[in-house]
Amino acid sequence: MQPIYCCSESRCLHYHSIGASCTADRTLNSVQWISCVIPADRTTAHASAAGHSERSARRISVSAPFIAIVPAWAHIETAHDDDPRGLVLAFDSVRLSETARHSFGSEPCDIPRWITAWDPFLRQAAETLSAVYAGIGPAPDCLAAFADVLALHLAGRYGRARTREAGARLSQTKLAVVDDFIHLHIAEYITVERLAALLHMSTSHFAHAFKNATGLTPHFYVTTKRLRYAECMLIEGSMPLIDVGARAGFQTQQHFTAVFHQFAGCTPRAFRLAHARLDARNPP
Repeated sequence: MQPIYCCSESRCLHYHSIGASCTADRTLNSVQWISCVIPADRTTAHASAAGHSERSARRISVSAPFIAIVPAWAHIETAHDDDPRGLVLAFDSVRLSETARHSFGSEPCDIPRWITAWDPFLRQAAETLSAVYAGIGPAPDCLAAFADVLALHLAGRYGRARTREAGARLSQTKLAVVDDFIHLHIAEYITVERLAALLHMSTSHFAHAFKNATGLTPHFYVTTKRLRYAECMLIEGSMPLIDVGARAGFQTQQHFTAVFHQFAGCTPRAFRLAHARLDARNPP
């Protein structure tokens, strides 16, 4: 993504480079405006609620290939970066919702804030915006058309109907995406925030929908997956117990033993020995 050092706006879209200050209209401080933070390669952006006492603890960091969606009033900066690159796109969420309703015939929707997501389309759109308008001011009509396209994408991908959120649950397709991710990254530290970003959802909305679909919290679900994987390794091989715990994603051997004992009723060593004796009695 080429850097553009400019600030431009239409009635429903403002944009500026991460490395530039923007003198946009004060309406951006309204709660109805949201920003998409799209850092280029090798740039990490930090968005925080500094100066907003009601959410003073909120902070999110994002780097390529991910993007972040935050309130437009959030403070955005980069750390230890002499050449920050990327764009910040700010949208009027009310206009965004209206555009989606007219195009999709859907109910009013909300776009979650303070999330990160993998969004190739939005990153490519930022590349195009950078290339087309580098060093020049875009025509208002052209920028408005660009805003409509991006609004439809945001509403279609991230919007959730206000009246349906309470009973939301993940579809089988989305659960399969979560399962595949856990399987591939089982040895890593997997947070609820990371799983929510995978499905382009806020953390709270994801946790609620996940429990509605599975009956389990995301943390408990991941823990059970780790334990099942550890059991398979204990039964099938002679790998040292410390390696079994590490490969299943437990941070220490002590933690692995404690959690395994809590769920299985015995230590990993006792579990392995019990299955070894069972196999000796019942050879293939």
